[in-house]
Amino acid sequence: MTEFLTFDLNQAYAEIKERAEAAPVTDKEAWDSMVDDYITERQQVGELDLDEDSQGMIEQLKSMWLEYEKNLNIR
Repeated sequence: MTEFLTFDLNQAYAEIKERAEAAPVTDKEAWDSMVDDYITERQQVGELDLDEDSQGMIEQLKSMWLEYEKNLNIR
C-alpha cells in the first residue's frame, strides 16, 4: 500500500537532479527524457494516479532544467 498522499514537486526535482548528475545529463533533451522516465516510474509504483494532472507535473519538472543547467560546468 502506498503511503504517499501528495506528489512533492521539490522532492521529485531533487531525485531527478541526483539521477541527472550521476548520468550525467548535460542537455535539455536528456533532462526531459529523465523527467518522463521518473513520472512513469512514479505512476507504476502507485505514487501517482494515471488520472492526476501528470502532464502539468511533467511540464513543471521539465521547466526546472534552467535551474539544473545553472550548476553545470559545460560552457
